[in-house]
Amino acid sequence: MSFLTHSQARAANRPQRVNSYVDYEVKQGDTTEDTDFFSSQDGRRGVRKSVNLSPKKRKLLPSELDDLANWTPMPEDDAAAGAESAEAGDKRKRYESSDDPMKSWRPMLQFFLDELLRREGLGDQSHKCSCCHKIFTTSCRRFRCRQCGTFVQNAPSVRTMVVLDFPQIHDISYRYCACDLSDRANNLEQLLRNDWYPATTVDPATCATFATLEIFRLTTVVGGLNVHDFIRTMEKSTNPWGVDEIPDRYKAFGRMSRQFAFLGRLMRAGRAHDAHGVEATGRGECAVLCWACPQEGMNLPDRWRDVDPQFQFLFMLILAIDANFRMRNRLRANAHDDPPLASGWGYMQEEKGYKAHLRNAVPEKDISTCVAFAALTQKDTRLTTGLRSSGVGAVVCARHELIRPQGMGDLQKGERYMNMDYIVLASVWGVTLLYLAFCYDIVCQWKIRFKQRMAAMPADMQLDLDTTTVVFGLPVWHAMAHERKCQVQNSLTTDGEGTERVWSDFNELATATKEMNFGAREDAIEDKVDFHNTEKNLKQGVTLPRKLIIAIDERDRQVASFEEVDRTLNVELRQEWQDMIDAWNADRGKPNPYELDEGKNGDEASIRLELAKEELDEAANGKATLHGSSLTSFLVMGLQLENSQDKIRAELKGRSILAGEQSQRVTELRRAFFVKLRKFRGLQAVYAPTAIEEVKEEDEKRDRDLPPPQAEAVRLFLPSEMQGVTDRADLEGVAEKEARLREGQLHDNIRRLRSRLHAKRHLLQYRNDHLITENIQLAVGRYRRARKALLALRGEGACEAWKPLEDADIRLDQEREADALARERLGGVGSNSRKSTRGIMAAISSKKKKMSWIWTQGGGPDADEQELVDAVRVEWAAAKARKDRWSEEVELLREEMRRVLRFLKWRALWWEERRTINRAVMPEVRDGLQAFAAQQAAILRQISRRFKSSWGASVSIAVRTALAEDMERLAGDSALFATG
Repeated sequence: MSFLTHSQARAANRPQRVNSYVDYEVKQGDTTEDTDFFSSQDGRRGVRKSVNLSPKKRKLLPSELDDLANWTPMPEDDAAAGAESAEAGDKRKRYESSDDPMKSWRPMLQFFLDELLRREGLGDQSHKCSCCHKIFTTSCRRFRCRQCGTFVQNAPSVRTMVVLDFPQIHDISYRYCACDLSDRANNLEQLLRNDWYPATTVDPATCATFATLEIFRLTTVVGGLNVHDFIRTMEKSTNPWGVDEIPDRYKAFGRMSRQFAFLGRLMRAGRAHDAHGVEATGRGECAVLCWACPQEGMNLPDRWRDVDPQFQFLFMLILAIDANFRMRNRLRANAHDDPPLASGWGYMQEEKGYKAHLRNAVPEKDISTCVAFAALTQKDTRLTTGLRSSGVGAVVCARHELIRPQGMGDLQKGERYMNMDYIVLASVWGVTLLYLAFCYDIVCQWKIRFKQRMAAMPADMQLDLDTTTVVFGLPVWHAMAHERKCQVQNSLTTDGEGTERVWSDFNELATATKEMNFGAREDAIEDKVDFHNTEKNLKQGVTLPRKLIIAIDERDRQVASFEEVDRTLNVELRQEWQDMIDAWNADRGKPNPYELDEGKNGDEASIRLELAKEELDEAANGKATLHGSSLTSFLVMGLQLENSQDKIRAELKGRSILAGEQSQRVTELRRAFFVKLRKFRGLQAVYAPTAIEEVKEEDEKRDRDLPPPQAEAVRLFLPSEMQGVTDRADLEGVAEKEARLREGQLHDNIRRLRSRLHAKRHLLQYRNDHLITENIQLAVGRYRRARKALLALRGEGACEAWKPLEDADIRLDQEREADALARERLGGVGSNSRKSTRGIMAAISSKKKKMSWIWTQGGGPDADEQELVDAVRVEWAAAKARKDRWSEEVELLREEMRRVLRFLKWRALWWEERRTINRAVMPEVRDGLQAFAAQQAAILRQISRRFKSSWGASVSIAVRTALAEDMERLAGDSALFATG
């Protein structure tokens, strides 16, 4: 038999038939199939047979993953483009467990938890009416008054008890019930079923009502109120004139509130429903998870790993890392053994394992390759005298600002790698995603030996780097303190400053927890984080669509901007630059398409490096002392604050589709500025104390009837801003180093200005130079500021090479000849049009009357054609990157909205499964467990319906809704300000 095997071409996108009864799926655009041809036995006809019927597994598009994949949150429309105990005193008998008041309570944890959940059902009246005693049928709807107690009288003996029932403290007489119904309940159960929480488990003499404990918890997590102030408020409400003696229940209430909040967290986490009991709780199982972050098995479609590589960014977990040194904890002489109620169940590190790691870890000597910010220079040098903890380190999801399970840990001495490594790896324990991103303000140093340090960790904490790709990045604000090369190598598509915003919510708590015992502090932090994460999740119904509105508007702007630049290029040059981008993305050691060639000498980054090396040499030789942060770091911080002020001014001048979002961004920028300003003033008091005196003098002269200056108007009082700086010996060393840094700024900004003007010359030919004008004005403003500072520091003689920059210096002849250029233009910049470009340059050059001094260093604007081409390349590559990132942001936000709905559906089903109780409990407790599970499932489904209904509206409707909300909020703020 003769046969022939070959691959036959076929038209793309045509329905494929292998033979009369077999179909198989092929990737769109695949134009080949394997076919066998052979003759029949009689030789009269040819027979075709397809082989290799098992198709190659293809990569999926995101829209093919699950039922939500084809649902588009906030579909776009045309309207979108135009539119934001010692409880009884010394007289009471002391027990063996007096050093640990929780000792007798901890073994009864399951009992207390069951009693609280018992309240969620009908209690003893679950099968009959409490009034007429009629037996319920299965179809009856049953209700119970939450405020009615069960046991109130009939006991023969009368006792006294202090009951805290907000807003007053009551000293009452009571009797335990001795009726038939109470035979099944001991005294503790009677109190709990009466909604009174006992301060002790043995003969309690103090109780607090559940309502009071709930009020206190809310005022604590929302407003930062502490136990002392709450009890003081109740004492004043009970006895405003001080004529009666009020029992002191400060310590007793502290224990009760701590236990009550902990039990609430266990209930909400479903730990009472575990078949093995509450003690079976594992690490991080009480933590509130982020609804929008990728969580495998919860909110990811089944085949997400098969998605096409270009869409895998949709399933990347991006985490931000930082430390907060305001949340320190002091050692106390009267401290007693007070462990946390459940170490490692929530957000803080499991104490035993964490301390064992720190004991065995060897501090790593940092080898700095970058002039970084305060975290690097102070990571091993912070003063810790008298402190149990110098602060906390944390890991949060960078996009949604929720603290990760086991994502917090105490720091003993600064921000050491041994601490931060453990916290980071604990926070991603069990994560099996394809991509994981870490954003950290000293990531350029931290990542260098991260793999080696991870190898020394417990095996179950180590990441599988064969299946998970880890990327590193710098937060946007902190990146400015790093060298330019470092910024480029560690850039991220998100701002990465989530931890800074998280800390603003926790700084009030820092005051309350500073003097607490170890366990009480950790439990307070756990409860605050639990509330914080829950609130962040609930607010995603509003924050995600608002972000999407802004992203769609910005994407459309960036697409239009890129197209205006892109149409000026020929095909060959466009491909050459795209190849350059692809090569750099694959290997960051390749030439960077987003940057001009490095300057030879004199730029700010090289000067900063020189100064840092000089200071290290001086410190090594005993000629200088580093005060936590170096003098160079102090000055760099000042220059960084100047740039932050520029950013605030630019934001105020910019446009935004939602005024409320713009106002919020400005508020966040101002808040971040003042946080850094406080650190800057602390260093200023060390290196330039006379400047602090001038700061105080200016503040004393300020009109107190006027509001204080906004961040963008604050004077920093760098040496260049102070009177007579050249004659002041106290500022000599500081002033000279600032002068050197200012020279670097002049060098950099002239270079940037020349590049921007080159690009503008090219774009003028196509009448779209407005795209680059803003960057030109920014470079001009920073050059003028740096020159003014250098004049103050060194005088006129130091500025001979740095002349005043006039408006005429940045005006191109092409602006006057734009129409003529448009007629002469033969094509875009590129290898095929360079001869034409040189002709145009020559024509313009012959028309110029006088060349600005800014071109003399490089031979004039026409001397180097390659400089022009490079400048346009930088603008094109940057425009393309902005277009791509904003397009990705739109897709990512929509995927996050889908993930929220998937998570809510999964969690509702999870709670429904918990209605089946798999452990032995009393019928009344079983009813409560089932009722609580049903309630949680119903709440989650209600939230999901509300989110999906809101997100299903078109963008134009969402914009109008957001604008109305902004106007209402702004009107409310204005009324509040007027009232104040």
